Amino acid sequence: MTQQIAILSGKGGAGKTSITASIIKMMESVVAVDADVNASNMPILLPHTQQSTTPYFGMDIAQVKHDSCTGCGACLNACQFDAISQNEAGRILIDSDCEGCAACAFACPENAISMVERKGGDWYVSTVDNGYLIHADLIPGEDNSGKLITKIRSEASALAKQQDIAYIVIDGPPGTSCQAISSVTGVNLVLAVVEESLSGLSDYRRLAELVQKFSIPHYVLINKAGFSVEVEKSIIQAAAEFDGKIIGRIPFDREIPTALQELQSLAEMDNYRGVIAELLEQMTSSLNH
Repeated sequence: MTQQIAILSGKGGAGKTSITASIIKMMESVVAVDADVNASNMPILLPHTQQSTTPYFGMDIAQVKHDSCTGCGACLNACQFDAISQNEAGRILIDSDCEGCAACAFACPENAISMVERKGGDWYVSTVDNGYLIHADLIPGEDNSGKLITKIRSEASALAKQQDIAYIVIDGPPGTSCQAISSVTGVNLVLAVVEESLSGLSDYRRLAELVQKFSIPHYVLINKAGFSVEVEKSIIQAAAEFDGKIIGRIPFDREIPTALQELQSLAEMDNYRGVIAELLEQMTSSLNH
């Protein structure tokens, strides 16, 4: 049975993606998923070979059949998003603000408006040294990123089953929005990467509350540690409050961003390879017992 681990953070910049890439590189075999479809960074840190590209259609939009349209204006009155206009020649136009609600199509007495697919982005399947990477790019401004995350997670599950791969590791988006919910639903374990800062603590509490509502066990990795003993104590207390287990601590170290600039993860750094190996061992052991 395939086990799914989601790695999340309550805020951007906590180091989640670099930690995730490090863990993935140390696994024997894995299907990695970059669920941050609005800003996909995992392909930068994971050397990969792209195997396929598939267009993603997230939301239907209205399209006017001008041969049938009489220009009566019923659609103008029906649209609540000011996405329909009529030019000086009386031609009905649909603009990019269309939300796909289909009210105009229902209101049109001539059935001159239909709903058609609109491309929202692309998703990709790539190979990595120890398995596969599934990632996606949502076109800026497009909606339904949660639907795209659900799609690539479904493809990851099918691929893991087909290739008999035991683990799926999901690099989720920061925060607690619908994208994070789409990333965490149905997973077996969550690793929360928490930056040692007051904002990191505050955002971790929101993330831990979300994870707790889904009854998913979670571990906590304190990252960029060493600035404040009091903040670290507060993170440990918050983790206990939400039944989280502190699994590790990585200090603030200027060598880490320098290594990342060279596309090296913590798995390639002598000082941190053992820390990442221990993280992986604890997570996989908890899943198998």
